[in-house]
Amino acid sequence: HMNTIAISQFRADLPQLIDDVNVYMKRLVITVSGKSKAVVMSMEELESLEETAKIMSIPGAKTSIMRGYKQAKMNQGISFKKLVK
Repeated sequence: HMNTIAISQFRADLPQLIDDVNVYMKRLVITVSGKSKAVVMSMEELESLEETAKIMSIPGAKTSIMRGYKQAKMNQGISFKKLVK
């Protein structure tokens, strides 16, 4: 969920907004003269997005993930307990 905030308000509330971004995993869209110019998000969320992009860039990864997801929904495949034994 992204909230939009004017840059002047962002400056005024910066410490609290940074806390909110980190604690509640909020994304903030910063506007200048009513136009979206930047996004602020937590480091944890950025790292997660980058890792997802890296994984999805591997040829066949999306197909494999979707196949596993469908198998899991149908209670097929290998359980985690069996996998880690």
